[in-house]
Amino acid sequence: MYKQLTMLVLALLFSAAIWAQNRISGLVTDASLLPLAGATISLKNGQALTTTDSSGRFSVTLNRGEVIQVSYTGMISRTITIAAETSLSIALQPSAVNLDDVVVVGYGATKKSDLTGSVATIKADELKNAKVGTATSALQGLAAGVFVTTGSVKPGGDASVVIRGSGSLRAGNSPLYVVDGIPVEGGLQDLSPGDIQSIEVLKDASSAAIYGSRGSNGVILVTTRQGSKGKSRITLNLNGGFQKMMNKQKLMNAQQYYQLASRAIPDYSWTSEELRYLSRGLSTDWQDAITQDGKYSNYNLGISGGSETVKHFLGADFYDQQGTIKNSSFRKLTLRYNMDAQTNSWLKTGLRFNIIESALKNINEEDDSGYGTMFSAISSQPTAPVYLDNGDYFDGFLNTKANPVAIVDLLDKVTKKSRAVGSVYFEIEPVKGLKIRSDNGGELEFFNVNSYEDGRMGQHYPDGGHAVKFNGKKRYMQSENTATYMFDVNSIHRFTILGGFSASKYTYESTTADSKNLSPVLGYDNLGGAQNHGPNGSYASASTLTSFYGRLNYNLDDRYLFTVTMRQDGSSRFAPGKQWGFFPSAAIAWRISKEAFMEEQDLFSELKLRASIGRLGNQNIGDYAYAATISQGGEWSDYVFGGNLATGSVQNTISNPNLTWEKANQLDLGLDFGMLKNRIAGTIDVYYKKTTDLLWLVPLPTESGFDNSLTNIGQINNKGIEFSLTTININTKHFSWRTSGNFSFNDNKIAELYNGKTDVNKALFVGRHMSTYYTLQADGIWQADELAKAAVYNAQPGDRKVKDLNNDGVINGDDRAFSGISVPKYYGSFTNTFRYKGVELIAFFTYAGGHLINNSLNRYLNSFNTWGNMSEEYYNGYWTPARPSNRYPAPRIGSPYSNGDGTNANFQKGDYLRLRNIELAYQFPASSFVRKISSSGMRVYASVQNAVTWTRFTGFDVESSDNTNPYPNARSFIAGLSINF
Repeated sequence: MYKQLTMLVLALLFSAAIWAQNRISGLVTDASLLPLAGATISLKNGQALTTTDSSGRFSVTLNRGEVIQVSYTGMISRTITIAAETSLSIALQPSAVNLDDVVVVGYGATKKSDLTGSVATIKADELKNAKVGTATSALQGLAAGVFVTTGSVKPGGDASVVIRGSGSLRAGNSPLYVVDGIPVEGGLQDLSPGDIQSIEVLKDASSAAIYGSRGSNGVILVTTRQGSKGKSRITLNLNGGFQKMMNKQKLMNAQQYYQLASRAIPDYSWTSEELRYLSRGLSTDWQDAITQDGKYSNYNLGISGGSETVKHFLGADFYDQQGTIKNSSFRKLTLRYNMDAQTNSWLKTGLRFNIIESALKNINEEDDSGYGTMFSAISSQPTAPVYLDNGDYFDGFLNTKANPVAIVDLLDKVTKKSRAVGSVYFEIEPVKGLKIRSDNGGELEFFNVNSYEDGRMGQHYPDGGHAVKFNGKKRYMQSENTATYMFDVNSIHRFTILGGFSASKYTYESTTADSKNLSPVLGYDNLGGAQNHGPNGSYASASTLTSFYGRLNYNLDDRYLFTVTMRQDGSSRFAPGKQWGFFPSAAIAWRISKEAFMEEQDLFSELKLRASIGRLGNQNIGDYAYAATISQGGEWSDYVFGGNLATGSVQNTISNPNLTWEKANQLDLGLDFGMLKNRIAGTIDVYYKKTTDLLWLVPLPTESGFDNSLTNIGQINNKGIEFSLTTININTKHFSWRTSGNFSFNDNKIAELYNGKTDVNKALFVGRHMSTYYTLQADGIWQADELAKAAVYNAQPGDRKVKDLNNDGVINGDDRAFSGISVPKYYGSFTNTFRYKGVELIAFFTYAGGHLINNSLNRYLNSFNTWGNMSEEYYNGYWTPARPSNRYPAPRIGSPYSNGDGTNANFQKGDYLRLRNIELAYQFPASSFVRKISSSGMRVYASVQNAVTWTRFTGFDVESSDNTNPYPNARSFIAGLSINF
């Protein structure tokens, strides 16, 4: 009886235990919903239960109330108490730093903990802060020391990047871009952000010296997405929205313009159309007439998968943007295929292939200075109607400007580009640790710019129509061959030795056909039917680069790290005897946190001190710049022979057989730290960069017969400090808060020019920033009680006052003074990411300051002129005897310095803080709905790009580099869906 009772009790207890257990299934993803294969599921006591499969899924049997821990390398572990649910959706957040992350460096990769140089890593997830725009513009604010300027916000426009300050006067300051091992020109404009796996920015000499003559401005390495073994994964990202023009200029209406012009010039000549328009009480808002709400959409598909031997990735991306200026647009289709195959135990092969097709329509802002679409719109008089009564476009504009609406209606300008970039590699491992690799590839690009300007667009454009066809072809080929040997001695001394040889060739050719007076029916497709032809032309050039390079990495017991790099380049861009340059570097790092005396403390989980020194080069001078060139035609080569005009040739540039590289010598000191188990992590770098042998056009004496000669001169110094910090502020089961930010400060100085000169044309000054303003100093407005003194300077009350700094009674160039700099002294960004269960809020801010912007629009809008409109603010605030303004001059013809030219009157502070992106997203749990569509994760989001900007600048955009012929920036409202299968 006792035995039976005991068995009954045990059976009941066993049944209760079974009843209390749940079969739990789960999905583990990163913050972007990408499944994490190999994540560890363990009990709180450390006992491992299982790992996730290739789809990020797992299944375990657990009791209610048990606590599990989900962990993954580089992520913050999650602790979860099992309740009644049977399905879990677990998103892991990245830690502030992951020392085991693999970082791509030139011709190889290394763990972040083993870096000796200054390298910033940007993951694909961080690029989502910029939905509209290129991958280049998406870099803004993501890395300390990397300053991104909005070159143009037009559809298809790209940004410019400067790393650690400008160091060249003429040879460019853009970094070298390398995508999957192939150098590319023009930034990352053609690269789909959805195809990017990571971006590394090589900032110091140690990290960039492996690129030698092309590394002086830093190097940006891009690695695209690769395949992975296991079940095929499909990622689909869809987003789209609309854009609204920012900072529309407030201008006078027709009645205000009529009153002002009539008051200033009583005999002002009005056209009959304008008088009729005014009599009807009408006014034209030219900005509204040519702009619209822009539209944007982007569709990105990625398929990755493979086996133990072959891995592949296929990506397709379609980008479509309709601009805020009517009839302007950009479309781009990108196809990418990446494959890696382990053919056998000693042979590995791979393929990288990318095809891009793009079309840019009706953008002429930069090419048509003074007559661009937006400039015409803000300067055209509001008294002018868009159309005449007979339906023709009004063409009675002052100063022969074009009709803005006619431009957007009749201009037919299309830029088409077809580009293929690819490479194939073979890698053998004949013995353990030795890898020999040959990587061969290049790019081929065809592009054409077809333009037809209808004569009805305005007086500026020729009657009868004007068509131009410009066709070009670029071809780049390279072969990179490396041998890498890795070995260790007693697991204490670890060595990596790299040696390599590369050769590359770049060719370019173009043709131009120009015709006038031809039918608008066929436009640029009927050049043969034109009455006038020319000027026509063609051009071709080529350059080659041959290089030998090597690198030694030595790791002593994970505490002391050493790197020595050297490269020798031979470039055809320099004269014989000057073609070879040598670029060495060395670096050392001390992982203090690995020392025995750090074992007893819990504050620092990582502490590393770095130092590097080296030399980099710059050969960006174009082809044949060292040689004398000859041109045909022109006033100096035309002559009369036998009573007829003949065309000859004449030398137009002088040779310089001593022309050589620009050289950038750089010293960097850095500190990497991680605190509180890497919940706080950051980097501090200080650097000094000295650029010598600057490439510059030095003026020549008149008797030489030449204007100038390209010569190596002078020295520019850049020094600065960079700081980046990431903190995991809160990380609980349901809520997390992460903050990351960076700050950069750069001080630029010209240390030397040439021949002992302290300045060049009062534009470049020894001891000053290379972007220094040197101008006359505006000093308000001459008032009536200063009449006698104003007369000394040929001025009247109401004219702009300029300081006579040397008190000689004359205003001239001797009264100029330094008025600030045009580039920011400091810049950076900060991001806060909040997550509550499946809800995510991201706020991304960028900022810059310490500089002035010459708001060139104000020279037209805030002073009286007889050729176009002015601002409403000027109308309400210009000087009159009854309203003695001290800001805006009186509307008077002949008033000296009225528009502020040559003075600092139009300078405005460029300091700004911009909420560049704010995004609200929801990550769906692994619910029955998600499983029903066989998805491994789904995320929906809404974002606003360029949401708010705090600045005193009044132009179209504080970040734009062009304020005269601007394409206005826009605020974008976007919704999107990311889904994985």
